[in-house]
Amino acid sequence: MAIARREADKRGFTQQSGRRIQVVTDGDNDLERYVGEFFPDAAHTIDVYHVVEYFWDAGACLYREGSAELTEWVEVQKAALYAGSVAEIIAELDHRLAPLDPQQTSVRERLTTSREYLAHRQTKMNYQRLREEDLELSSGAVEAVVRYVIAQRFDCGGMRWIKERAEALLQLRCIEVNNDWEAFITFVHDTVRDQAQREHTNLSLKCTTAAPLPTYGLT
Repeated sequence: MAIARREADKRGFTQQSGRRIQVVTDGDNDLERYVGEFFPDAAHTIDVYHVVEYFWDAGACLYREGSAELTEWVEVQKAALYAGSVAEIIAELDHRLAPLDPQQTSVRERLTTSREYLAHRQTKMNYQRLREEDLELSSGAVEAVVRYVIAQRFDCGGMRWIKERAEALLQLRCIEVNNDWEAFITFVHDTVRDQAQREHTNLSLKCTTAAPLPTYGLT
């Protein structure tokens, strides 16, 4: 989150700018705390797909897995979710919890978990308003970029990385996917040539030890 804050500031989205910032997370409690610390004025949204996962888990307590009744129940909750009616979903779960036998511990715990997840994050789930304002409902676009930029290059069979080497290669990967490779090679060539001329020595791009990782904090 400190990295995100730094990058937002670099792009003109400082806390004093008054510009709108949206942060999308899966509802993790630590992430919620970090958002409050680093982006206190941001619109914090819970990824809608994570919310729907809780619907399926709760519905599986009520209907047989794979049944039409389960699918129909989840679709009803999804419709209410996209309509901005999270309170109705919480009321539905309360209705389902009320008649349960105290000995139905597992079912009660799973339904309660889904109910509390929604209740705690209710203000971050107004998806109807978000759609009207053309804001993001999920982090899918970012996750797709992570898979393309990072996973396709770093997560192949048998690969092992130390942080310093991975950081250097990640920077090269970003240059490549932004179609800046030729400009980068020209920059490196000219920089090394000018330095060699100033110092009257032959320079090498290779090194025997990995460079230290960059500082990602706010300083």
